[in-house]
Amino acid sequence: DGVFLAAGSLQPGLGGAILAQTESPTDMQSRVDEDPFVVENVVVAEIHEIAVKKADSRLEFLIA
Repeated sequence: DGVFLAAGSLQPGLGGAILAQTESPTDMQSRVDEDPFVVENVVVAEIHEIAVKKADSRLEFLIA
């Protein structure tokens, strides 16, 4: 549904990161809470909100 924009590994071997854009922090928390890896305690997820102020023209859609 277009929420997840990018995903990849944190180096060196520090886990992973996902860049997502949602309507609200509550929406993102709900998505994380429903993730099968979170539900089964395979991973511990942390959500960090970024207030984008400047971006390359290709990423301007991230500026609120």
